[in-house]
Amino acid sequence: MQFSTLADSGIGITRDEFADLFEPFVARQFRGDDPVWVADISRRKRKILKKYIRSLLLGWLPAYQRNQVAVIKEYSRAWHINGYSQYNLEQPLRRLGPWVNNGEHMFASDLGATRVRQLLLIRIIEMLKPRNVLEVGCGNGINLLLLAGRFPEIRFSGLELTREGNQAALEFQKLRHLPRSLQEYAPLAIHDTTAFRGIRFRQGNAADMQFRSGEFDLVYTVLALEQMERIRDQALAEISRVTRRYTLMMEPFRDVNDHGWQRLNTIQRDYFRGFIDDLEKFGLDPILALHDFPQELFLKAVIVLSERQGLSSTDH
Repeated sequence: MQFSTLADSGIGITRDEFADLFEPFVARQFRGDDPVWVADISRRKRKILKKYIRSLLLGWLPAYQRNQVAVIKEYSRAWHINGYSQYNLEQPLRRLGPWVNNGEHMFASDLGATRVRQLLLIRIIEMLKPRNVLEVGCGNGINLLLLAGRFPEIRFSGLELTREGNQAALEFQKLRHLPRSLQEYAPLAIHDTTAFRGIRFRQGNAADMQFRSGEFDLVYTVLALEQMERIRDQALAEISRVTRRYTLMMEPFRDVNDHGWQRLNTIQRDYFRGFIDDLEKFGLDPILALHDFPQELFLKAVIVLSERQGLSSTDH
């Protein structure tokens, strides 16, 4: 699969737009040879290497595998601790890590990346014009809560493995209007501040989704397959089954994490390691692949838009 750049992707986003959205979440920028940056990156590399060696020695033990039990344990705690106040632009920056964007190096919060991905979702939805959309692995529903306000005419659904993530989204839906802080966090204007109340949230497993075949025009994931290496084939088969037309995956495909520290990092974390071309085995034809946006230094993501194979003329 040949990668596209922002300029030739046709989705209508510029690097300056990404930079503006990401900027509030940048704590400090560096030259690549800055001693502070170099020291921090060296420390993180030593940590990755240590965990990689341990994963090779003990990876056969269940405690060192990223199975469903491990994912539920980690994210149940995350969704319990981190509420929607974390998206307030006035909050102090947390969970800082090394990021790169257009040749620039920085310590930044991953909440900036969530905002950037939201813009990517918006532009691709505008291009595809789906009537109904499913997010697999929706967490606390932040992507859907904002997308519903931007596209109140679309029926959105979300599937989440953890009870805590699903419950957080359902509790949020009891509000009458989208809070001002989330409207400001959204990359573009919200058209309907009540539309989030109509999202269909459901708790369930991506390897066995309780949806009809072809139920959705678009099925997307955002760093959710990342957690599903142990059920990769089952999850991809289910995603392909429930889409009628398109899938969109923002995931750490092996194509951009197959060498160096990115490769060691994905192995030691037992993260998703599928190739883009593997999607064809699941009845999906990739038509766009893009990674020209802010990236974590040690774990790169790719946006892959695919079309379901075997579409009839009436599907177009």
